[in-house]
Amino acid sequence: MKKLDVKLALFIGVICFGAGFLLLPYQLETLKSALPQNEFEKMTADMPMVITSLAFSAQLFVMSFLLAWAGFNLARKTGFSFDILQSFFVKGQKKSFAGKPFLLAVLFGVITGFLIVASDRFYFENRILQLNEFSPEFSWLGLAAGVIGGGVFEETLLRLFLVSFLVWGFRKILKTDGKAVYWAAILIAALGFAALHLPFTSVVFGELTGLIVFRSFLLNGIGGIFFGYLYWKKGFEYAIISHMFAHISMQLLFIPLFY
Repeated sequence: MKKLDVKLALFIGVICFGAGFLLLPYQLETLKSALPQNEFEKMTADMPMVITSLAFSAQLFVMSFLLAWAGFNLARKTGFSFDILQSFFVKGQKKSFAGKPFLLAVLFGVITGFLIVASDRFYFENRILQLNEFSPEFSWLGLAAGVIGGGVFEETLLRLFLVSFLVWGFRKILKTDGKAVYWAAILIAALGFAALHLPFTSVVFGELTGLIVFRSFLLNGIGGIFFGYLYWKKGFEYAIISHMFAHISMQLLFIPLFY
């Protein structure tokens, strides 16, 4: 299995390498809208885009390869599956997405996209005045970065590696593999991902009030619960598909519909 896991990790790494060329411009685009023009220009003045993009993509490749390699090993030990992805590299194994699990993944992704956009549009905008300064717009770059970068890299980091690692650790320490272990890992990964957004949220809003922190945890954590459940019950590939459809539904449906 070691050679197979290396092949799988390289496959993930190559995808994430390509995603880097989308994620960096999208992050800079988002940062530009959040910072005053002079601050943004000062921050990026000495940033040669080609070299920076290559360095960023190379960093993503190394990170995703190591996380995927460790994640596949941990997943095997904790009962998580990635049968469809594995079948690409094993002769005689032909596995494809099943109908009902695939539809469930799409549904969870669309629900996630709806909750993220609608909660801002119909709730938080009325209570956080700074949100009225930003009006989300459809972006092909945002769509591509979300589908590839979010769908593959974030799921590799948060579900394949972190959830698997937490379940493995809990089972070792608590000597149990009950449902609570899996739910705890899923929730910790979702909340941890949301917490990582707080520094950028502080830059955007200039402060961190209780409501702003709640918004950050809700918008950045809710998807992780859906994706974690799919990873646990259906497989790694379904978590990726669901994450992708969250971005697809936001960009192609809910942002044009609500804004």
